[in-house]
Amino acid sequence: MNNKIPVAVVFLFVGTLLSAQSKKSDTILKEQKIDEIIMVGYGTQKKSHLTGSISKVENKTLDQIAVSRVDDALVGQVSGVNVQSTEGEAGSAPTIRIRGTGSISGSSDPLIVVDGLVVDNDYLGSLDMNNVASFEVLKDAASAAIYGSRGGNGVIMITTKQGKSGKTKFSYNTFTGVKKAFHSDAYTFSTAETAAREMAETGKISDRTKYMLLLNTNTNWQDVVFDGGTIENHSISAKGGNQDTKFNFSLGYLHDEGVLITDDYKKYNFTAKVDTKVGQKIKMGFNFSPSYTNRRRFDGSVYDALRQAPWLPVYIDADNIQFVNRLRDNGRYANVKIGDYAWERMFDNYSLVTGMPVATGGTSISDTSNNNPVAKILEKNRTEKKFKVYGSMYGQYDITKNLNFRTVFSADFQNTAARRYQGILSGNIGPSDAQLDLGSENRIHLANDNYLSYSKDFGKSDLSAVLGVSAESWDTVGDETSAAGYTSDILQTLDAGTVFLGKRSYSYKQTLFSYFARVNYAYDNKYLASFSVRRDGSSIFGLDQKYGYFPAGSLGWVVSKEDFLSGNSVLNNLKLRVSYGFTGNKDLRIGGNNGYLTENYPSLSLLSTSSSVVNNTVVNAYNPINIANPFLQWERNAEVNLGFDYGLFRNIISGSVDFYRRDSDQLLLNNPVSGTTGFSNALANLGKVRNSGVELEIRTKNIAKQDFRWTSTILASQNINELLNFGDSNGLIQSVDDKRASEWINLIGNPISSFYGWVVDREIPKEYITNPYFPVGGQAQDVYVKDLNGDGLIDDEDKTILGNPYPKLVWSFTNDFEIGNFNVSFMFQGSQGGQVRNIADQYLFNHFNSAQDYIIATTPDQGFIKEKIFTNAIIQDASYISWRNLNIGYNLSKTTLAKLGVINSAKIYATAQNLLYIKAKGYTGFNPESIDNTSATTYGYQRGGSPAFRTVSLGLNLEF
Repeated sequence: MNNKIPVAVVFLFVGTLLSAQSKKSDTILKEQKIDEIIMVGYGTQKKSHLTGSISKVENKTLDQIAVSRVDDALVGQVSGVNVQSTEGEAGSAPTIRIRGTGSISGSSDPLIVVDGLVVDNDYLGSLDMNNVASFEVLKDAASAAIYGSRGGNGVIMITTKQGKSGKTKFSYNTFTGVKKAFHSDAYTFSTAETAAREMAETGKISDRTKYMLLLNTNTNWQDVVFDGGTIENHSISAKGGNQDTKFNFSLGYLHDEGVLITDDYKKYNFTAKVDTKVGQKIKMGFNFSPSYTNRRRFDGSVYDALRQAPWLPVYIDADNIQFVNRLRDNGRYANVKIGDYAWERMFDNYSLVTGMPVATGGTSISDTSNNNPVAKILEKNRTEKKFKVYGSMYGQYDITKNLNFRTVFSADFQNTAARRYQGILSGNIGPSDAQLDLGSENRIHLANDNYLSYSKDFGKSDLSAVLGVSAESWDTVGDETSAAGYTSDILQTLDAGTVFLGKRSYSYKQTLFSYFARVNYAYDNKYLASFSVRRDGSSIFGLDQKYGYFPAGSLGWVVSKEDFLSGNSVLNNLKLRVSYGFTGNKDLRIGGNNGYLTENYPSLSLLSTSSSVVNNTVVNAYNPINIANPFLQWERNAEVNLGFDYGLFRNIISGSVDFYRRDSDQLLLNNPVSGTTGFSNALANLGKVRNSGVELEIRTKNIAKQDFRWTSTILASQNINELLNFGDSNGLIQSVDDKRASEWINLIGNPISSFYGWVVDREIPKEYITNPYFPVGGQAQDVYVKDLNGDGLIDDEDKTILGNPYPKLVWSFTNDFEIGNFNVSFMFQGSQGGQVRNIADQYLFNHFNSAQDYIIATTPDQGFIKEKIFTNAIIQDASYISWRNLNIGYNLSKTTLAKLGVINSAKIYATAQNLLYIKAKGYTGFNPESIDNTSATTYGYQRGGSPAFRTVSLGLNLEF
């Protein structure tokens, strides 16, 4: 008799539960739908009933990606969401854009909501990914309209983990890894290579090159500045509870050394989350999450450090001290000793004949009077310490089985202490450059949400509704103090400075009062509808424009449930969606010394302090800083979204396609005004921008067997940005840096930010350059440009749009494998079509060096010559393809765990980020994603920036 024990194996896929039960020789396959729950504003909704464009990312392996911020892990996870590492410092926030840039003078960052509380983007730097359960991204206006005036740039909702009833489970998760920066081959050159090229082209080597070779130094400044580092993370948690009370306590620590010299970031965080029932009708809970971050920043500029010649050593040593000229510059270097920083000017005026430095004459090789680049970084100490507390308490009363009332009191407090000390060796002239800057800021955000929720099934009808009111306030106070005149770095306090530079204090407040409502309806799980409205009142706008209305509606039709598609073996799921809604944006980014005033009180007449001389006495005075505009109101977004979700061959292939168009109007911009007002411009609601595009998601279950599972995901999105109205400023031409005055144009019919200038025709031949081989690795700063209008002259009429920084396509391709106890996943991710204005070329190739100017006496067609920074010579393709993630994990078998005793589960894994990073041909920089923080109208400026880097780590997850 053959007695076999029945074995049940369960496979869980997105949206489908496949169960296979073997009984003797029979196999029964059944398919059961899982109605996944999605977090939406002020509630939840069944995924099958969604009519808006919402994507969910669960934290299955995101906590195994070795990053210091949770938002860094979202790269390539959601279509329509572009996450760029615009700053490479440890702890720096990436730039996140959901469906493009929609504001000119305001923020284009998405709204961040953590467990129902709106927080600032910087809050994501204090979260521990081990404590995150999922991300929901609300992309279209109909989904985000429930957040009204703050939903215009999309919403990222984060749900943290909560306890589960049952025996308390303890877990310990850790990883440690190493980080290494990618270099730029274009900026890597040696004296020997330059000498060989000079010999090959001229048949001789100049005295300057001979002297450089004699020094026998080849410093790779990229190795020095991009020194790499380690990253480690530790997280301990306890989860548990019973039917009435559930809890989650966690403690985390992260240390990220970054890849830049002096870069260092430490994070400590704690979370306590408790939910409990009191009787049959009352639920209560609280969430308390303090955190502390300590960040030492890279205080310098990459381009400035790397522009140094490779013949320059970092420090004076026994081999090069003989070349130090103690005679020049009135004996400035007379006391130089081994271990001191090396300066280029120390090595000038060397006699190749006598083999000794001379007071005058000889051979000079310096290209700059700047200080040693490492001294300019190491002799500065810039720190930023932040203490944050997030807390919330809620109470819910079930009025009836289908109706409940919920009130939530929440707050977050943030204290920031910033300190920057520039030591006496950090500048060119010694103690006169030493300075201490201190800053402190406290901000508290209070919120209270009260809302009724109703949900009931009426036969084939499914109805849910939310009605509520919300009140929030933000109070900020801060001060800044500076001192100078330090003669020593021993005591770095304000009292040690001999010159008090001044003190500045500030305070401001914002308030928001809102009403909101939403109704969702589904009939027979086929015909779906959702309508919402929010009325926001903000303190920052004019007296007659305090309130704004943000309605939205969406419809859905599950076509696959109709009789004419029943039993279809190919198309098993098809849902059509359409939505239209309004959202807003109230966050300004005016900047400047008084930015905090104009960003929080833009409709009022504002004054700033100054001083005047009256009767030979300095007295305090006040100056107006703006023109009042009581009619200022919200920036408004109107968006239409057409989409469909599909499933083929029993959801073997599934996904979605969305088409959208979002018009952002009433945009706040500085419009030109008559000079008789005393101002050149004034803030007004005039601008309009359109973002339109398509998003594609394809998910496939390639293999689904008991011991082998393979799934794939393809995400792709395309967004087109177009400026539709720029008021009286249409055609405005701007520069970021007066010294390197490359130009941008803001022209209707084109993207908000467009590069502007002349088109390169050809390089100037070397025979017309004063010294083409000095400095090492240098290039001429000038170039021949094209006469586009054919009038025989080069003037502004020959300038044209040279490109824009917005990518045409952002995509990712992910594969997940489960093979026995092993799991393997990898993602390729890329961006195509965007460009950057890489001003680093001018610094690192020494475009502005007079030794490489063209020879005025002999160079032909000089009227057709322009500086490269005003041409497309430094407009570079920012496309890239990255092997973004690789994860290999092994789950210890139950047999092995039984031998270990107390351990319930254990996983060992290895991960890597950016194993491969392919940059576009012709791109010379370190990171095509790196963009300087300028403005929406001058976006795409890259001044060296931080490098892309590779991370390789090992990790361990244990559960007891």
